[in-house]
Amino acid sequence: MTGLLAAVDVGGTFIDVVVSNPASGETRIAKVLHRKGDQGNDILAALDALAVEMGARAADIEAAVVGTTVVTNALLEGALAKTALLTTEGFRDVLEIARMTRPSSYNLHARRAPVVAPRHLRLEVPERLDFQGRVLKPLNEAALDRCIERLREARVEAVAVSLLFSFVNPEHERRIGEKLAALGVPVSLSSEVLPVFREYERTTATVLNAATMPVMGQFLTGLETLKDNGPARTFVMGSAGGCLTFAEARRFPVKCAMSGPAGGAVGALELSARHGLGEALTLDIGGTSSDIALLRGGAIPVTDERTIGGYPVAVASAEIETIGAGGGSIAYLDRTGSLKVGPQSAGSTPGPACYGRGGDQPTVTDAHVALNRLGVRSMLGGDFVLDRDAAVAAIERHIAAPLGLSWQRAAQGILQIATANIVRAIRAMSVERGHDPRHMTLIAFGGAGPLHAVDVARALDIPRVLIPYYSGVFSAHGILSVDIAYDAQRTWLRNLSAIDAAELAALTGEMREALLARAAADGFMPAELVIAWSADLRYQGQSHALTVDLPIADSEGLAASRTAFLAEHRRRYGHASETLPVELLNLRLKISRPRPAAGEAATASTRTAEPAGRRQVWLSAEACVECPVYRRTELPENWRAIGPLVIEQFDTLTLIGAGDRVEVLPGTRALSIVINPQTV
Repeated sequence: MTGLLAAVDVGGTFIDVVVSNPASGETRIAKVLHRKGDQGNDILAALDALAVEMGARAADIEAAVVGTTVVTNALLEGALAKTALLTTEGFRDVLEIARMTRPSSYNLHARRAPVVAPRHLRLEVPERLDFQGRVLKPLNEAALDRCIERLREARVEAVAVSLLFSFVNPEHERRIGEKLAALGVPVSLSSEVLPVFREYERTTATVLNAATMPVMGQFLTGLETLKDNGPARTFVMGSAGGCLTFAEARRFPVKCAMSGPAGGAVGALELSARHGLGEALTLDIGGTSSDIALLRGGAIPVTDERTIGGYPVAVASAEIETIGAGGGSIAYLDRTGSLKVGPQSAGSTPGPACYGRGGDQPTVTDAHVALNRLGVRSMLGGDFVLDRDAAVAAIERHIAAPLGLSWQRAAQGILQIATANIVRAIRAMSVERGHDPRHMTLIAFGGAGPLHAVDVARALDIPRVLIPYYSGVFSAHGILSVDIAYDAQRTWLRNLSAIDAAELAALTGEMREALLARAAADGFMPAELVIAWSADLRYQGQSHALTVDLPIADSEGLAASRTAFLAEHRRRYGHASETLPVELLNLRLKISRPRPAAGEAATASTRTAEPAGRRQVWLSAEACVECPVYRRTELPENWRAIGPLVIEQFDTLTLIGAGDRVEVLPGTRALSIVINPQTV
């Protein structure tokens, strides 16, 4: 075998491809348009071309991991399957009742995201279990048959099943799943998706899983060519930082909701450690969405309390905030004549107007091109030529003319609103959680991240921005070092001081053997796997828990977890009690197979860092300024300059404002930008 590893990040607009040799550090990258249905062929062609440059072929690559925003984008854009819900009699409206919270306490016009399974497709099944899983009312199969016939007549595209206390006893759900197979549509069972208590969160996760199964199924079908003819093993990136097999990703797409963004967070964590940054914020802007994470304590926080597109996603994932703001986000005037940007995206087909692929709606990318921030030959080394006239025309026709503005002012307004949307999300991730971004570094990447980073940092008084070397494909680069992993969780409510050791051993043994069997089915030997336990703990009477490490699944390990819980509770909330009883809520297990670390950035060029050209750039709507344009591959380590200037590279472009100071850091060749706070 060649020892080559590959990573692919499939975004809404572009597909990023990286091939690396961990032993030598040699790395090659590519960026291709995302053509839905043909992505497998396109990825395979890109992998083959990169592997040939490294003296091999795509089939010689040992393993590839594919990250994707297909689930994230479906949730953000509401592009979900027609989904039905079967639930316990009397619990039809759990999704509507929710937690009886409002999206905004002070906005009387704020509305929740639409319920995925409408009321006429939420059907009740006569059955009931008690809290210990004992049958109080047997499953009424005649009533179930009538429900299935109604679903057949409604032509549903997916079905979710969430019964009361199925996380204790899944017998009724499994029987319903067997009978639903006759419909020929994807079926999602809560006892498989999220076998934990809290019926609203469990039901929501199950419905979202069902609603995205056709989307993920179509995506994975498009990757079959890659799986059959490409690398020896191909996996899908999961939300929590591990990888899933194709079969598991098809069954549990909700576990891939933060697939691509999680790779970027992994890469940013490594870069942060290399430069000793401490707390840092990450900003990943792609074609459809922007992803924000807060790195602290040398780790990526993991949560099961997050929302995407207004929907709560209770499956464990990297704590990343996602909003519908990307390069392809469409700018439009709402019914009141106000300018809005996103969350709808032009994607790659037809794409922004400047792509020349039939798109006629103005997007964020069109605004950059119109203002000459993004040159007509700035993308993909000049091979992807942009149409500036088309960008200006789209902005003039849809935004400037109706508002009576110049196209320059309209384009600037589009970028200002996009920036404001991103700033609002970063504030929610940092300021609203007690973290001051003025003492952090902003690590920006993604195809559009470096274009917006300086404006975002200035709006938040963030003093420094870091742009990784492979910034345009950074999520894919981060995916290279992600472990192949399997995870499971189980609700097991017990007082921590009164846990029966034999019961604990039986439960943890069952969970461990189930995951090891899944790993063995994929060809992994027990000796190459790492087992890690964690536990959700809380004080008795609390509603929510904290997740802490469980060093070993026995009494001694639980004692260590209690100590860790007290320390984390004190750090997060400012207090902790040594005497209050602590409860174990959920047990979590992760079994992983570590992967080799990714290669380093390419060696620095020895050429003199002279501008490759100059361009008239509109940094404001009032006037343009002549900016030198540098090629990033020609910038040596320790190179310094003061903006305004533009730095172009194959996969992205970095815009540096007037008075901002930029330096190429040794080792990683990341761009360090010190923000000039006086620039408006």
